Amino acid sequence: MQVFFAGLVAVSNASALPFSGDEVTIYDGDGANGIGPVKEDNEAEPGMVQAQKWDLEGFFIHDNHRLAITGGFDFKNGVSGYDGAGNNKNFLAGDIFISTDSDYIAGNSTGGTMGQPVVNTTFGYEYVIDVDWATGDYDIRALTASSYTQEAWYTQNHGSNPWLYIGEDANGSTVADSIFSGSFHYLTNDDAGYGSDFHQGMNGDDFHNAAWGFDLSPIIAAGNPDLIFHSTMGCGNDNLMGQAEGMSVPEPSSIALLGLGVIGLAAMRKRNN
Repeated sequence: MQVFFAGLVAVSNASALPFSGDEVTIYDGDGANGIGPVKEDNEAEPGMVQAQKWDLEGFFIHDNHRLAITGGFDFKNGVSGYDGAGNNKNFLAGDIFISTDSDYIAGNSTGGTMGQPVVNTTFGYEYVIDVDWATGDYDIRALTASSYTQEAWYTQNHGSNPWLYIGEDANGSTVADSIFSGSFHYLTNDDAGYGSDFHQGMNGDDFHNAAWGFDLSPIIAAGNPDLIFHSTMGCGNDNLMGQAEGMSVPEPSSIALLGLGVIGLAAMRKRNN
């Protein structure tokens, strides 16, 4: 099957990123549509502080079936900000939610409760990449009607929900079985000598973070070639969406048959010689 990605945009100087991939970011439906070649670069939600540290910038697909996310937001450590009551609060990065049938729904853009309430809804997403940003590990879990998620802090940002996967009960003591566990790569432009070159291809300030290597193959292999991606942070200041279509991964049986074929050809060649 030929692989193509919806909303594909060629990113200039993309080689400056720590991975090579196709951008699959789509407009999140709220506020501006970004100003750069990466659709949501240099843009946060309406009424929010338009600063690089609150900016979620892009989703990418690399190696045909692995997901990457970039942003000025510090995914690993979170970002400190105003909590609405005059106090500083450290807002953390969220999980990555995935819809397989495009029936995801936006949270209420108005109303709701200030804080981060736990709710018994998945907002129409079927899977979650349950990310441990501190350790660099993740689990892919299938969501059900019994799954609980956590909402963003600010009432006006409930359109960015969901933020975190909590579990199969409201206190998170039971979680859905992992269908796949893995680890991802993380890099900021202060690391590994990337320096200011890391920001090339994006219009925001010269501070960026990237996480990549989230393996989507278990979801794709389950008969889901078309995926919608979503992520936000604990305040909901920015909502990042992505879309990829027609994805496929080599079937293990096909790889095994290919290997047997190569071995067979080598054996025939040896006999003929």
